Amino acid sequence: MSKKVKSYPYIGDVAYVKSRRARRLTLSVRPGRGIRMTIPWYSAWRDAEAFLMRNMDWLKEKVTQARRWEETIKGSKNETELVALREKLRGLALAYLPLRTQQLAGEHGFSYRRVSIRASRTRWGSCSAVNNINLSLYLMQLPSHLIDYVILHELVHTVHKNHGPDFWQLLGQKTGQARELAAEMKKYRIKV
Repeated sequence: MSKKVKSYPYIGDVAYVKSRRARRLTLSVRPGRGIRMTIPWYSAWRDAEAFLMRNMDWLKEKVTQARRWEETIKGSKNETELVALREKLRGLALAYLPLRTQQLAGEHGFSYRRVSIRASRTRWGSCSAVNNINLSLYLMQLPSHLIDYVILHELVHTVHKNHGPDFWQLLGQKTGQARELAAEMKKYRIKV
């Protein structure tokens, strides 16, 4: 992995990270974690910066939202405020996760019935016998490549309902490095 950090007016620092797992340019803003541009290993740094500049209006809006979220977290002191924070996190999840699931399903040729967002504290996601996908709103605390991994994991369950060799083979085809991503997921716990 190779990394560069560049500062811009208003939005601040952007971490440009080249990754062998990345298949496309991905721009993400996470409260408390800043801005990250993930770049496929074979792409040029200048292409990534051009992509960022084309998306600057979107990025400014997301940075504003992230700063508001960070200020809200700093100011929270009691259970009522924590419930409100969870609802804000739910709003972010509802706005992002169903759309991202639809995008990844379309890219990889999967079909599912519906996506539900829940406050699950024990698992990041699940897929029912009839291909309904349930995702935890706490996924929004993960890096974007791991959010994609969890979604693809559940989409593969629409084809293989267990964690047998066929499941891992298909997930490996879709993610590039399924076992490595699964190991990386173990570093994260659902934080309420």
